[in-house]
Amino acid sequence: MDKRIARELAQLEATLTQSAERHEQLLSLMRRQRDALRQAQGEQVADLSRQENAVVQAISELEKRRLELVASLTVAVLPGATQPMRMRELAEQLPEPARGRLLVLREKLRERIVAVKEQSSVSRRASESLLSHMQGLVQSLSHVSARGAGYDRPGVSRHALPAIGTISMTA
Repeated sequence: MDKRIARELAQLEATLTQSAERHEQLLSLMRRQRDALRQAQGEQVADLSRQENAVVQAISELEKRRLELVASLTVAVLPGATQPMRMRELAEQLPEPARGRLLVLREKLRERIVAVKEQSSVSRRASESLLSHMQGLVQSLSHVSARGAGYDRPGVSRHALPAIGTISMTA
């Protein structure tokens, strides 16, 4: 293996390692954000969102670098290639121990990405549930303030309530 390929492989391995670390960091932030959301800590949710955004930007930059390295290594391994290989295909073209290291790092990164997707799905569902609950509360308060009852059961007549002039709410 020539020096250029070895150097780019080392850079690719470092990039994959950093990306896996950033995904792990993102996962931790998402869990903390979910807990803060559960405890209604608005400022902490906002702060964690800012931190999360910074980590996502770092992941994006690492992904750009990974794509550049894979494209360069593809041309080095298969000079006539018209498009970059996938990571697995590239790894299979390399001799051991580079092949094994690349496949292990690739799998580690994939596991982290799957975990982030799962956590993102949980957070999305929790946020949607909270939003739905808050919309219901606002509708109920709106109805009460317009001289209607807040809740009613089917078949039960509503009792008109006095109009509310002002509402003071705190979370």
